[in-house]
Amino acid sequence: MNELMNWLKQQKGSLRTYVEFQDRALTLRADEPDQAGLLRLLADLAGRFVEAYDRQPLSAETAGRALDRLTDLLGKAADGNAADPSSQLVLLNEIGASELV
Repeated sequence: MNELMNWLKQQKGSLRTYVEFQDRALTLRADEPDQAGLLRLLADLAGRFVEAYDRQPLSAETAGRALDRLTDLLGKAADGNAADPSSQLVLLNEIGASELV
């Protein structure tokens, strides 16, 4: 999870960032099966963002906000703030209800 976070922090936020994030998150599920649900939700969140802007102009402001939000959500997951089951459920629900658009 930390490797994914380090990679994300180096990105600019183009649509390619979200496509690659989705691929990386889905691949990471094999290495971190205890985080499979969380990684699937994050991957789906990135995928919905890509679908929303497919062949549409993406402003720097929108890209920046989306990248900040995705980084924040991934940070909560990577920091272990959701170590207990109740906190994990809160985080999963927050991600499930989120949109980057």
